Amino acid sequence: MKCNPSGNHRGRHYGRLVAAMSQKQRSLMMRGMGTFAAVLVVLLALGTFYDYPLAQAIYTPDNTLVIFFSSLGLLAMAYPALLLLGVLAQRSLASQKTSLLRIAGAILCVVLALLFGALVTKAVLSIRDGFGGMFGVEPPETLRLGIGAVIGAGLCAMGFHAGKANDAKDLARNVLMVVVALLASYALIEIVKSSMARPRPRLLFAGYEGIEFCPWYQRYSGAEGFMGAYGIEKDAFKSFPSGHSAQAAALLTAFYGLSFVYPQLRKKLGLVLVIQIIFALVVMSCRMILGAHFLSDVSMGALVSVITFLILMASCNARA
Repeated sequence: MKCNPSGNHRGRHYGRLVAAMSQKQRSLMMRGMGTFAAVLVVLLALGTFYDYPLAQAIYTPDNTLVIFFSSLGLLAMAYPALLLLGVLAQRSLASQKTSLLRIAGAILCVVLALLFGALVTKAVLSIRDGFGGMFGVEPPETLRLGIGAVIGAGLCAMGFHAGKANDAKDLARNVLMVVVALLASYALIEIVKSSMARPRPRLLFAGYEGIEFCPWYQRYSGAEGFMGAYGIEKDAFKSFPSGHSAQAAALLTAFYGLSFVYPQLRKKLGLVLVIQIIFALVVMSCRMILGAHFLSDVSMGALVSVITFLILMASCNARA
């Protein structure tokens, strides 16, 4: 049903977010994230030399509070992205493309929302690195995937409705840039994880014969052999870089995307910048305490998201 200009669901033209923001606000976000990136580089350098002794010194598994805050890291980027995919689905159907392209674009956005929601929620409810660890109980994999698909569908529907209420000319392009940035950083983290195959600290502390420490800049060899010999799950060899840290550090990017859809959020971006830095550092610390990652893992994971945001902002500013 189309919005009625004289009715309660009248669309409003919001214009470009970047143009609407003051130079002071744009400068604040760029400087703030640039400073955070510098801190992460220092932490990465520190981890290069002290990864193992630091991980060993703070290792405290099965801490309920730490598991809780660690699990929150998966939520900051993933679920806002599902809503943004709903906006793109609505914009695709409302575009001037051919019927086939409009429908195909909308279906693609919905499928991505269902798939991404299922995969993230599966991890969120897991017993090893999610909320399931708080209770020592992990729902069946099919149930976790199903719950995630439902969440993805719900947030996608919310985004679809929000897209109908916002007739900003550049909404689709701006939201698409943010979604591509979020999904690209997520995909990059997962690809590097599988490629590097670095053993997690807790795996090293378990005392398996032959499994030794490997620095973050070297690809670990022999992972498949150890998995077969000891029955170790593949996830145990995905330490570098940290996905939880990357998603926690993507909070501002996700919020930035939401502010295109809900312009009232624009004034909160400075506050979100501060919250993100604190939130990311907490999640990074928790991942290390649980023995899931080394300092270099969490530093690089967060750094990927921060650099992604800086590139995104630079691109948006160039079009302003």
